[in-house]
Amino acid sequence: SSAQSAFTIDSILGLDRPDQRTVLSAPYRPWTDVKPAGQNRGVVADSDASVDVRVNEDSKSPADAYRRTLNWSIGRRPRTAFSSVQIKILESVFQVNSYPGIDIREELAKKLHLDEDRIQIWFQNRRAKLKRSHRESKFLMVKNVLSDLQTSRDER
Repeated sequence: SSAQSAFTIDSILGLDRPDQRTVLSAPYRPWTDVKPAGQNRGVVADSDASVDVRVNEDSKSPADAYRRTLNWSIGRRPRTAFSSVQIKILESVFQVNSYPGIDIREELAKKLHLDEDRIQIWFQNRRAKLKRSHRESKFLMVKNVLSDLQTSRDER
């Protein structure tokens, strides 16, 4: 027989009390056509239906902070999925110039049917990936040199 616990996660975190409901300000979504009705409006996070309520500025309980971390994706734009053809073209441009100017980015955007800012972010991420791989290869070289020194010392 399964014994019912007297405590629930909501009761432990204080989420079961109606006065602890988290109120989020309206997310910034410039890519949607719907504009928020008022500056001081928000949506209750734990409600099934979207309910407009006044934003409670002074609610700083641990439960509020916890619930906000659960909703980190609210307001984020959807992830861009690049096709293999788009990646191949972006990679070939990157080989020639890892810092393309606005003219090149806008031309790529037009030809690849992407937003220019997505292309700019793609190049930023690609440069970060290159920097990371350089750092990892340097680490491996040092590790191999130390390993070779240890091996040659052990053979003596």
